[in-house]
Amino acid sequence: MGVDVDYVIEFDVADDVIVERMAGRRAHLASGRTYHVVYNPPKVEGKDDVTGEDLVVRDDDKEETVRARLGVYHNQTAPLIEYYGKEAEAGNTKYLKFDGTKQVAEVSADIEKALA
Repeated sequence: MGVDVDYVIEFDVADDVIVERMAGRRAHLASGRTYHVVYNPPKVEGKDDVTGEDLVVRDDDKEETVRARLGVYHNQTAPLIEYYGKEAEAGNTKYLKFDGTKQVAEVSADIEKALA
């Protein structure tokens, strides 16, 4: 039994931007608080704002891990992008691509406008 897909949404973000975002994350594992060295830095570099304990880079945020995951992502999604691109050309669905490097509010507004 198939499912009709009315819209396919892709967020376009360059791999290097994804790596920067993820590899810059720091975590306080005991509390779950997260920081980013550029976008949300702790008050004291490498230390949790509340406890002063060391922050860590999780294994899944390390650059080599992120790049490997991106490779898997591209390999697995390339056929889907091709398939739904053809479906959109045939008029069977709508394929929408958004700039994922914009602020969340901007991307949300773009999506709302496209779906209106």
